[in-house]
Amino acid sequence: MQRNTEVRVFESFEDENAAEHRRLGAMSPQERMREFGVLQRRHWGESWGFEPITKRATWERLSWSR
Repeated sequence: MQRNTEVRVFESFEDENAAEHRRLGAMSPQERMREFGVLQRRHWGESWGFEPITKRATWERLSWSR
């Protein structure tokens, strides 16, 4: 697979944000989900989505609560 890379330098964060919103707006829903999956794998590792999530809840009673 050949990959085309474009490097752009922006004058401000506002210009960069506007360009990113245009890029996302031009993507199909499938492309957005594929990018989301790549970002999740990058953050959580390759096992993201295949291992069960351990659910845990904690609570505490405060003196001013009823």
